[in-house]
Amino acid sequence: MERPTRRFLSPARLSGLIAVLVASAAAGAFVLVLWLQFARGYEPCSLCVYQRLANVAVLLIVVMGFFWAGAARRGLWMLASVYALAGAGLAGWQWHLSAIASHAPEACTAVDIFPSGGSFGPWGKEAASVFSGQGSCAAAGARTLAGWPVTHWSLVFFLTCAVLLWLAQWLSGRQDRR
Repeated sequence: MERPTRRFLSPARLSGLIAVLVASAAAGAFVLVLWLQFARGYEPCSLCVYQRLANVAVLLIVVMGFFWAGAARRGLWMLASVYALAGAGLAGWQWHLSAIASHAPEACTAVDIFPSGGSFGPWGKEAASVFSGQGSCAAAGARTLAGWPVTHWSLVFFLTCAVLLWLAQWLSGRQDRR
C-alpha cells in the first residue's frame, strides 16, 4: 500500500503564508509611517491619514481571516483587497496632486479622527495625532524615503497587497474545491 505524499507548500499553506506576509507588511508600513511622523517630522496630511486608515483596515481584516475558514476567509481577504485598492487610489490621487501642484501647494482639508486625545491616557495627544492631518497633500506627497516619493512607496505597497490578497484568495478557493 502506497502512502500519499504531502506537498510542503499546499495551496492552503501557501495562501496562509501570503496572508501572513501581507499582515506583516501592513504592520511594518504602519510602524514606518509612525517613524516618519515622530522621528523624521513628516506631518501627515488628510490623504495620509486616510491611507493610514486603509492600511489599518487591511491589517485588521487579514488578521480576522486567520480565525475563519473557507468562503468567510476568502471573503475577508477580498474585502481587505478592496481597502488596499482604496489606499492605492488615495496614494495615486496624492501623487497626482504633488505632480500638478508642486509649484504652488495649497492646504487640503484638515482631518481629525480622534479629536479629544484624552481617552488615550498620558500619550493622548501623540496617539490622536496619528490619525489627524492638515497641511498640503501635495507637499506631503513630495516627501521622499530612500530617494523615492512617499506616495510612490504607498501606491506600490497597496497594489502589492491587493495582488497578494487576490492570489491568497484564489489559492484558498482552489484548496477548498478539492
